[in-house]
Amino acid sequence: MARVKLIVHKEDVAPEHHALFDALAALRGRISGPSTVVLHSPALAGPWNEISEYLHRDSVVEPQHAELAVCATARERDCGYVWNAHVPLARKAGVSASTIDAVRARGPVSGMSDAERAVVLYARQLLQANRVDSDVFDRLLKDHDPRWMVELTAWIGRYAALSGILNAFELTHPNPVDALPALPRPAAPAKVRPPLAAPRVTYITRRDQIPAEHQPAYDAVTEGRRGGVVVGPFGLLLYSPVLCVRHLAVGNYLRFASRVKADAGELAICATAREKDCPYVWAAHARAARKAGVSDAAVAAVRDHGTVASLAAGERDIVDYVRQLLRTCAAEPALFDRLRERHGVSWLVELTCLIGHYGIVSGILNAFEIAPPPGAEPLPLG
Repeated sequence: MARVKLIVHKEDVAPEHHALFDALAALRGRISGPSTVVLHSPALAGPWNEISEYLHRDSVVEPQHAELAVCATARERDCGYVWNAHVPLARKAGVSASTIDAVRARGPVSGMSDAERAVVLYARQLLQANRVDSDVFDRLLKDHDPRWMVELTAWIGRYAALSGILNAFELTHPNPVDALPALPRPAAPAKVRPPLAAPRVTYITRRDQIPAEHQPAYDAVTEGRRGGVVVGPFGLLLYSPVLCVRHLAVGNYLRFASRVKADAGELAICATAREKDCPYVWAAHARAARKAGVSDAAVAAVRDHGTVASLAAGERDIVDYVRQLLRTCAAEPALFDRLRERHGVSWLVELTCLIGHYGIVSGILNAFEIAPPPGAEPLPLG
């Protein structure tokens, strides 16, 4: 049973949000899945949903590869809801029964086609080890292009984020047809290497690197930034300009308009960067966390994978929530209930989306090997 009241009727939201409810319901004929949770934050629900709509309607990743990546993500994030929703779509798109069986069982990829094997390995490596082997990345890039690679990575990150919402709020698929068995989680790698010396594709830093019709996306990314520079994942997301703008809208809401204020938000981002072994996000947000009022003890505990037992309750619970979601794909009832009672359902929805969003950011930066600038605050790896 879901841990919060699910929003499935127009009367479940305030009148000023009825138009949004109608627009989202019209897309699928009803409100279902993660939207029944995210609509507890109507201002976020609109831009949040636009990313999924782009991927499903306009992505250059072919349905066979996209649905296989989603199924592999559901397996790695132990999300029965996403698994049951997308296995039928994968079959319809042409993914073989033997490949689905291997993904379900976390089995060997030796019986898959070369293309299927590369997609499954890409998702597994990115979600299990926070890095992708060069031979896997290069195999996919050889057959496609940077936009395809960015969008494939976005499919994986997006469904990891959706799995986090569904798992944390304990939604089960209403008509499960294909059980996702409980399996031991793969052990985390003993040592994670730092990013490679150079990005795996050209990082977009100039307006003239993208077609003229998409240059407003570049302007949106650089607006208000000192020197008008492109930073973070945007030098990669600009290969997919429409997706880039939609990702930017979600990030802007979560950073600047969310109920999750700067101290809690920056701590959650730092904890996500630590769990995802992402030096770039860590370097960008550790200083911001301290500036927002996060204690030095909390930053150090996150950085060093240390105990949080001695931290103030608010900091301790946020770090624990991130760690549980990203390590075990679940949230313990007592912790979930404390956060909900302390902050409210809408706040907890936005915190969960923030963790998912920065999981996407970290995944893109890790997959494409984007290192922080020289002299940035280091994140110990290994």
